[in-house]
Amino acid sequence: MSSIVAGRNDTEIQSDDDRERSRRLSLQGNTPPATIEGYSIVRRLGTGAYGTVWLAREDRTGRMVAIKFYPHQRGLNWSMLSREVEKLAAVYTSHNIVRLLDVGWNAEPPYFVMEYVENGSLGSFLARGRLSVDDSVRIVREICNALIDAHGAGVLHCDLKPDNVLLDGQMHARLCDFGQARMSHEHSPALGTLYYMAPEQADLDALPDAKWDVYAVGALFYHLLTGSPPHRSEATQRQLEAADTLDERLKLYQKIICSNGPPVSHRKIKGVDGRLADIVDRCLNPIPSNRFPSAQGVRDALDERARIKSLRPLLLLGVLAPVLLMGAMLPIFMNAMHDNLRNALEQITTRALESDALSARLQAAALDHELRDRLEELENILADSELAEALEASLDRDSSALVGEVRQFEKDSASVPPRWLALLDAAWARSRVTNEAHDRGVDTSWFLNHRDGIQVWRREFSDVTLGKDFSYRDYFHGRGEDFETDRIPEDIEPLKRPYVCNAYKSTTTGRQTVALSVPVRNKVGEVIAVLSRSVHLGDLQVRMGRLIQQPDADSVQRVIALVESRDKEEWRLLDHPYLTESVIHAAESNNTDAAMLEKLSLDSSTVKAIQISQAKDRSSEVRLELYKDPVGGLPDSAAAVYQGDWLAAMAPVSDVGWMVIVQERRDAALVPVQFVAERASRQTWLSVLTTAVALMAVIWSFVWRAYSRG
Repeated sequence: MSSIVAGRNDTEIQSDDDRERSRRLSLQGNTPPATIEGYSIVRRLGTGAYGTVWLAREDRTGRMVAIKFYPHQRGLNWSMLSREVEKLAAVYTSHNIVRLLDVGWNAEPPYFVMEYVENGSLGSFLARGRLSVDDSVRIVREICNALIDAHGAGVLHCDLKPDNVLLDGQMHARLCDFGQARMSHEHSPALGTLYYMAPEQADLDALPDAKWDVYAVGALFYHLLTGSPPHRSEATQRQLEAADTLDERLKLYQKIICSNGPPVSHRKIKGVDGRLADIVDRCLNPIPSNRFPSAQGVRDALDERARIKSLRPLLLLGVLAPVLLMGAMLPIFMNAMHDNLRNALEQITTRALESDALSARLQAAALDHELRDRLEELENILADSELAEALEASLDRDSSALVGEVRQFEKDSASVPPRWLALLDAAWARSRVTNEAHDRGVDTSWFLNHRDGIQVWRREFSDVTLGKDFSYRDYFHGRGEDFETDRIPEDIEPLKRPYVCNAYKSTTTGRQTVALSVPVRNKVGEVIAVLSRSVHLGDLQVRMGRLIQQPDADSVQRVIALVESRDKEEWRLLDHPYLTESVIHAAESNNTDAAMLEKLSLDSSTVKAIQISQAKDRSSEVRLELYKDPVGGLPDSAAAVYQGDWLAAMAPVSDVGWMVIVQERRDAALVPVQFVAERASRQTWLSVLTTAVALMAVIWSFVWRAYSRG
């Protein structure tokens, strides 16, 4: 049974065109749509409405993965795919949820790389018939574990059904497909699949609720026990199919669920006791307040049933031997517990770093895409023949004459500007409108430097920089460094290719800035000027990393920073949440503090560790289990929050010479392990104490009996 979903609020109905696309995809051969570096395609696993899923082997590790390609991009709902990536990243550390390993947003075609689960979907097993009671209970409990992890990360699945549960090599359940998932704070509806969807969920104005997933757990449980979901029959199928509109179908579905009464077929299954049937009934209660409040409640009820079922009349004799044996094995047990905790610590650290690395890759790719878009826009502007002719005709003159024209026009804005100046102003104005329309934010400035390095035009206009010689700047010559103004090389000349310069402190704003430059050529190919645009690094980084930095976007609080890695020894910190505009402006009042901020860099041991990690592949991300934030070393109370140990992942921004850093508190990431250690320790000593009391009770009972007989 396919999902029935609304046609608004980021959800969509599969139309006739979608179904035809699915049919065409199913007829494709066994040739994958693309190759991905680091993976070897093995065979096709399946085909969906928007793409195909392929089994592949990761070349580096040999593990098997599933890759889903999306070759038909025009039919995709990108917001739905982006939302699924966001939700999978939020629950990355859960063992019971299929993990997202990589995303190729900018690939052609786009793709996801996910963990491969060997035995396919639970739906394919149910097609052969119902499962045993024990297997049903085990699978439902594992699904509850997955939902507990997801709900704990603020993610509601909203479309739990057999086809969205996979079985691994040991037949353990793994939850997948978060395309319909919602964050707990979202207020957009998410319709699930008929017969698994809670009645209140079948409403286009409903707000997401954890009890939707509880109802779906009950429906899935019922299906496992009986071989069919609750309330589904030929009569209800005909009723629903006869509905003309989506609203009619949803209202009819609600009426069927609420008027049919509780299903009873599961109570007739051998091995289903009253307590187990009551758990299913409570999950399926059409009134939300009468259900379990969460998946945790369902799992607790299953645990309580298992506990009561295990009780036996001779419980004392069954417990006595293990308790006595435990006293002798306590040292072994403690050592094993410590080993397990150490392994858990390593696993949690690895998974946290994998999540940070994914975030760093996404941020680096977005930043690289943004820089290239801005460079390409400058090249397209210079490709305009009218502007090219005007610039060639004007720039052949001395730079002082051009500066004079600009200043004259600024004094008398009512006068007719020179043709080259009018065309440049028009291009700058169009770019501002485009940036604002796409929420890109405007540039800090645009400026044109004559081939001798003199700035002859700037927008917004600034008399501070106009007419000044900037041939020492990296954005003019592209040699990878800013020279001292009194030590400019004699052979200095304008750059010959599009270029992203070293970050520098802006002359007008005092903030860390990056300029993107393209050469202006005449008809014979000679460089006659350099056109540049600048943007504050902090503005660019915050905008590109907005999703990762939002507290509600993930249960983990991350810090995003940017470091310049062109120098082999000193990696300077370019951007950091601490380096906000207010901090920099405050620092400008004290030259010592300002200089200190500008020289923030990673310590040499960290740089060496990164270089060793990148020795084989400089394009790959770097993961550090112990990272010291350089801001934490500043003598400032506001910087104290960045002291201590961090986990960090770094990803390069193409060939720009920057590294994006995504870091999270090491102690916060390891909270689950610390919690388990504390609980295990308490339970161990509680067990020892209980054993001592029990042994004493048994001994005294025999003593008392012997005394009585005497």
